[in-house]
Amino acid sequence: MTQRCQYPPGSIEAADVTHDRIDPHYGKTLKRLLAAHAIAEKLTAIGYERSLGKLTDAVLRYRAEKNLGEERKHAQLIYRALAQIGVSQDAADRSMTPAMSAPSFAAPVRFARHAVDDLELVMASVSLDMTGLIMIGINYRESSYAPHARAAEMILGEEEDHEMFAATELRDAATRFGCKRVNAALCEWLPRAINFFGPPGTGFTYDCIRFGLKARDNEELGEIYLSLLERRLDQAGLQMPRLTAGYPYAIA
Repeated sequence: MTQRCQYPPGSIEAADVTHDRIDPHYGKTLKRLLAAHAIAEKLTAIGYERSLGKLTDAVLRYRAEKNLGEERKHAQLIYRALAQIGVSQDAADRSMTPAMSAPSFAAPVRFARHAVDDLELVMASVSLDMTGLIMIGINYRESSYAPHARAAEMILGEEEDHEMFAATELRDAATRFGCKRVNAALCEWLPRAINFFGPPGTGFTYDCIRFGLKARDNEELGEIYLSLLERRLDQAGLQMPRLTAGYPYAIA
């Protein structure tokens, strides 16, 4: 999606939104985007918390505890950004209620509502940590909304090892559980992961890109994720499942 960006990176502060110095639709779009980011971080934190009681591997448990602390912190960063423009945490979460049943929230909702075992934690990490880092690193790091850009930079600094952790754990999981079982788990989680980016070419995404709140369309982000994941799977001796064409994706 190629279009002219109305606001350059880091050019808008909270006061610009609250004092109506910019296009009113910018504020509405920003609030929806931040609410989606916040609830995704919150659901991921809940998932890590629920998983702790079922994990048997000491390394995985250590990583889950570490990630839990980081995800909680990062959710609060985004909720504070929302509070600066007059949106409470409860209001932000309520605004996301309709979206929670959409395919784009299938991965974080699944992780939050079902305690996972060791293999499922690896799949959740591949599905949420890798996709989240792509979303934050490509879309939010250069956001026109300066508080979101600053929060993204902080999140990336603390989660820079998550993607490498996912790659290592994929290799370990293939050895521990066998390629057949891991490939079956991938078939369960990959559609949720790719759908996390959301549908391509929507009006909301168009507005986000126009306002400089996102840099890329959801389809482009999904392609980046699949390319990265395929390399990781090759390194682990695993196969990339075949997906249907178009959102919402499923196993072909």
